[in-house]
Amino acid sequence: MKIKKKLLLGFGLLFLVVLFFGIVSIYYIEEISEYSKVTLKNNYETLTFTREMRSLLDENDLTLSPQLAGSFDKVLKKQENNITEPGEREATADVRKSFGALINPSLTLRQKLHAERNVRISLKTIEGLNMRAIVQKNNYIHSTVAKATFYLGAIVFITFLILFIFIVNFPGFILNPLQEFTEAMEQIGQKNYDVRLDFKTDDEFGELAETFNEMAAKLSELENTNLTKIIVEELQIKTLIEETEDAVIGVSEKKEILFINSMAIKVLNLDEKNVIGHSTDELVKSNNLLKNILENKEPENIFKIKVDGKMSYFQQKNFEIVAPNLKPDLFVTVQYAGFTAGIIYILKKVTEPVTG
Repeated sequence: MKIKKKLLLGFGLLFLVVLFFGIVSIYYIEEISEYSKVTLKNNYETLTFTREMRSLLDENDLTLSPQLAGSFDKVLKKQENNITEPGEREATADVRKSFGALINPSLTLRQKLHAERNVRISLKTIEGLNMRAIVQKNNYIHSTVAKATFYLGAIVFITFLILFIFIVNFPGFILNPLQEFTEAMEQIGQKNYDVRLDFKTDDEFGELAETFNEMAAKLSELENTNLTKIIVEELQIKTLIEETEDAVIGVSEKKEILFINSMAIKVLNLDEKNVIGHSTDELVKSNNLLKNILENKEPENIFKIKVDGKMSYFQQKNFEIVAPNLKPDLFVTVQYAGFTAGIIYILKKVTEPVTG
C-alpha cells in the first residue's frame, strides 16, 4: 500500500470519527432541546389554562355572568386543543360537562355548587397529570443528558486514543525509515558497501530500499573490481621496480617511506623491515647518503657509491607525485587542481660520470 493511500486512510478514519462524534452530539442536543421545548410549552400552557379557569371561579360569585362564562369557555377551548397527556382528555371532558351544569339556569344552587366542585376536581386532575408529566419529562431529560454525556465521553476517549496512537506511530512511520536510510548512506560514504535496507513494506520506502540495495550491490561489485585492478597494478609496479637496476625510493608528503626496492636497500645499506612506513627524519640521522639524496636540490646529480665492493656511479632524478584534488567546492562540482602527494627519488646506475 502506498504511503499516500495510508495517509488518506488514516486521516479518513479520523474524519469519520469526528463526523460520528458530531452526528451523535447533534442528535442528543436536538432530542434534549425537543423534550425541553415540549415540557416548557404544552404542559406549562395547560397549567396556565387551569389556573385561569380556577381564578375565574375563585374571584367571582357562583352564578357567572354571561361575560365571565364566555371567558371561562374561551380558556376551556384552549385547553381542549392542548391535550398531551394520557387521562387529560377525560378530565377535560369532565370540566366541560360540569361547566355546562354550572351555567345552566334551570339548576338549583345546590346543584350548581356540586358542579363547581366537580370542575375544581377535574382541574386539579388535569394539573396533577401535567405536573407528573413535567417531572417525568424532566427525569427523561436528565437521563438523556447522562446518556449523551456517557456516549460523548466514550467517543471523546476513543477519539483521543486514536489520535494518540496516530501521533505516536505516525512520526516513526515516516522518520524511522528515513533515519535507517540516512545511516545506510553514511555507511556507503565510509565505503561499507555490504550494508542493506529491509523495510518489508510494499510502499515507497520498500521501493527505496530495493533501489538502495541494488545501488549498494553495484558499488560493492565496482569496488571489488577496482580493488582487484589496483592490486594487480600495484604488483606490476612493484615487480618493475624490483627488476630495475636503478635504486628507487618513494617518500610521502608526510616524509614517510612509501616504498623502496632492493637496489635502494643495497645502495643505502638499509634494513628493509625497518624502512617502510618510517619517517625519513629518523632514518637520515644514521644514514648520511640518504640525507644527501633527500636534501639534494641539484637535478641529475651524480653520486659515487660503493656497492658489493665495487665503486659505482648513480645519477639522481626526482619526480614529484601529483594527485588530483577531488574535494567539492561551493561553486565548482569537482576541482582537478593537483597537490603534492610525495616525491620519487631514482638513482639511475651509469657506467661513467656524466655532467648534467
